[in-house]
Amino acid sequence: MKPIGARIAALAEAEVGNTPCGPNKVDGQPGYSRSCINHRKREAWCADFAKWVWVHAGVLNEDILGPAAASFAKYGPLRLSNPKVGDAVLFNYNGTDRADHVAIVVRVLADGNIVSIGGNERTPDGEVARDPKDGANGYSGAIGKSSYWGMQISGYVSPVEDDMPYTRKDIIGMVKNGVEEELRAGNTKQEILNLVKQGVAAELGAVHAQEALSGLARQLTDLTILVNKALPPTTPPVTTPPVTPTATTPGAADGSGGAAPPA
Repeated sequence: MKPIGARIAALAEAEVGNTPCGPNKVDGQPGYSRSCINHRKREAWCADFAKWVWVHAGVLNEDILGPAAASFAKYGPLRLSNPKVGDAVLFNYNGTDRADHVAIVVRVLADGNIVSIGGNERTPDGEVARDPKDGANGYSGAIGKSSYWGMQISGYVSPVEDDMPYTRKDIIGMVKNGVEEELRAGNTKQEILNLVKQGVAAELGAVHAQEALSGLARQLTDLTILVNKALPPTTPPVTTPPVTPTATTPGAADGSGGAAPPA
């Protein structure tokens, strides 16, 4: 498997000369992503082309990229030096939400010059073009005003898998194969079984401890009931009944005795 940068460069080279709507059909549809509508270019499609190349090379997080060239600056850090094959090179990026062009670096020469391939170049509707056309000496990749383009080279963005020798699919496959091989090995399988047994034993121990505590609580309740039954009944406290006052005839209180007054 080729490195990601080499895959990107090969894909871009294969598209040189194509227009936003053909003559080729990409994935059964004319053009690149959103580049074509009603047999004409739909928009300034340099970012559509660059995204298409990255996606078909298998880069990660491609959903960050959109139809605007500046979306590549949102994808990853914008480097101001050390261009790499497969990088996106941005032109006239304003630092926030606009760039005038994006292309793909397909060669980096010993003197620092680069060769790029981009969409929406040269003709009114645009085509996929190599810069310089012959690809021999390249143009300066230094950050700043480019005499070749008449625009500022703003920086370079690398795909997430840049310099990785394997794709995501390759890595997942190797991990699966490695796990299968390890499981076939007797020692590894026994180690896994031992770990599982230890985990289950710990969980059962926790359950047993909870059951033991519940049992102790029940025993304490039963003991309390037995003790209460064995103790003599509690003697209720003696209470003095309230004194009821004796009834008297009216006037007794003032010494008349209730008798009729003398005649």
